[in-house]
Amino acid sequence: MAIVAFLAVLLIGGFALLNRSTDPMTGITVLNTEEYLESSTALSGNTYRVEGTVDDRLDNWKSSEGRLFSVQVSEAGSFLPVWVPPTLETNIQRGQRYVFKVRVLETGVLEVLELLKA
Repeated sequence: MAIVAFLAVLLIGGFALLNRSTDPMTGITVLNTEEYLESSTALSGNTYRVEGTVDDRLDNWKSSEGRLFSVQVSEAGSFLPVWVPPTLETNIQRGQRYVFKVRVLETGVLEVLELLKA
């Protein structure tokens, strides 16, 4: 009886491990919005995680140069500039919620390295 129970637990645990979803953003520091807004250039070169809703496109550039969006972050309702380089070919829409892996550029703009629809 104990062997059957052990095998059942092992089977359920193995199934759970095989079917779990992995978050590629795990382990990335969440951007402190207040610190960023106070001195974005002091954070340049660092990589962070940002989660928020795309508010609007801020540029009139050709898509081949990338796209600049304002993203409303959930913690304070602040808006952050997020630049999506042309190498990330994805359809970003206003009102959609995303999780971004970003690097702070010398200009203070957040360059998107990866993104997931939340």
